[in-house]
Amino acid sequence: MNFLRTISLSIFSGLILSASAHVPFLKPNQFNVRHDRLQIESAFTEFPFQADFAMDSPLFSMTDPSGKQTPIIPLAKTAAAIYLEPTLNGDGTYRINAGVRKGPKYNAIETTDGKLYFAEDMKKKEGRKTFLQYFSGADTYLAKGDPAYQPRRMNTGVEIIPLSSPNRILVNDKISFQVFQNGKPVPNARIVVVHDNEHYEKHRVEDLYDVENVRGSNLHADKEGVFCFTPSRAGIFLLFVTVHKKINDDLWESYNTSLTFEVNLAVK
Repeated sequence: MNFLRTISLSIFSGLILSASAHVPFLKPNQFNVRHDRLQIESAFTEFPFQADFAMDSPLFSMTDPSGKQTPIIPLAKTAAAIYLEPTLNGDGTYRINAGVRKGPKYNAIETTDGKLYFAEDMKKKEGRKTFLQYFSGADTYLAKGDPAYQPRRMNTGVEIIPLSSPNRILVNDKISFQVFQNGKPVPNARIVVVHDNEHYEKHRVEDLYDVENVRGSNLHADKEGVFCFTPSRAGIFLLFVTVHKKINDDLWESYNTSLTFEVNLAVK
């Protein structure tokens, strides 16, 4: 079909370079899988979950209920999104992961208080010129039948790990997560919380990467990287974490990841 075409990862990186406020996500058409028409969308967005730029990866994978990890080959590729159609062979929880993707290198500045700014934020601050190497990743979880969930880390990159099943969350449930980087807890991590189509309800001033992002919905992990989230509404949610690391005076690395899940209404 004419609208299906292969677009290289380098082209995607170029697109992302000109749209720095975008965040990565994986969004299935069903989180609790009840039929075989399963599809997962992989993209970057400024307003979750409207796909703007495709997020391709050579490292798409699925971890099955036994812990076995297998690669996923994309079924379709467009300029706006990549589409995956993994096969679930039995009951349990399946983790879908985009891997750690190396993206573009940005011009950046480091302020005297040790903060890093890039893209539009550079216009607001003064500091020493440096560079920022961008890395991205994304996760989502599928459940078929009884989730029988077990937390499993990959111990690479930044991960937001649910400590209980992310596929049976109801409004007002309290669920705990833990943030890791390369298998180690990330103390005091900032978690940006976004719900689907929130930009139709309120104008947003800051972008989701903003160092000074002070959204009222932001959460912060404790010294062990653990945080709790209690949704007050139903819908699809995205949790987003950024971890900056200074490599040397001329280079910082930015590791960014998201976790997408749904919250359902309680049964009356």
